Amino acid sequence: MNISEKTHIPFEILVATTNRTTLDFIDNMFKNNDLEHYHLLIINQTSEHKLLVSHKPNIRVINAFERGLSRSRNLAIQHAIGDICLLADDDVVFLEGFENKIMESYDQLKDADLITFKTITTENKPYSNYPKKVTGLEDFYRKVLSIEITFKRDVILKNNISFNENFGLGSVFQDCENRLFFEDVFTTKQIKAYFSPEFIVVHKPFSTSDEVTSDRYMFARSALFYKKHGVFGWLYVFKLLFSLVRNNYIGFGEVSHKLQVAKKSIDTFKHMIHGK
Repeated sequence: MNISEKTHIPFEILVATTNRTTLDFIDNMFKNNDLEHYHLLIINQTSEHKLLVSHKPNIRVINAFERGLSRSRNLAIQHAIGDICLLADDDVVFLEGFENKIMESYDQLKDADLITFKTITTENKPYSNYPKKVTGLEDFYRKVLSIEITFKRDVILKNNISFNENFGLGSVFQDCENRLFFEDVFTTKQIKAYFSPEFIVVHKPFSTSDEVTSDRYMFARSALFYKKHGVFGWLYVFKLLFSLVRNNYIGFGEVSHKLQVAKKSIDTFKHMIHGK
């Protein structure tokens, strides 16, 4: 069900999901809160024969027939109507009163355009080694999960900030989309971005970005390094491999294979971007 764009929505949650035909999955996400008090925009990446429909006035649905988490995020940003938006996945659980923590942080940080928050795991531990107090994001953004990101919609749209659709789950390079998003934010120098030490969401104690031993991780990181540094990106590939071996994430015997993955990644990126 559509909400008129003339309706003032102070806060909206942008949910990415796939192949849904009912809204049942939302109940667990809001088991600590009253769902009726929140406005949601759900991007359901699916097929034309597997559609999700909402009859709830506070929940809008867009059924999208293209794949990729970054595409889902961008579609949500383009169609959002909330003043402040929170990115969400379909497997999270929001803590009681999470919206109040978010809105109070924006009230306290008057110049903030984007604020990230904290995740607690299903084992009741902080997901990351977070800063202890409010701080800028420049030294911490590489560890931020997308489900911790909130922003003022108008500012993001005005500055043409979006997720790189070549990166992220379901894309060619299945990681690094958050890092590129934040680097675009910092490049504009027009967006004030902060971290707030408030827990807002529960998630299992790992995400796909934590799979540092996977070929998927190496494939995405290698493309990222080449995108940022050109041929000097190979220095960062070697630095990453050294770190993985030193920390016993991979054995020395796996280095040759990982280099082949890196080469394939960089060749793929060059072909996509430069046609060669």
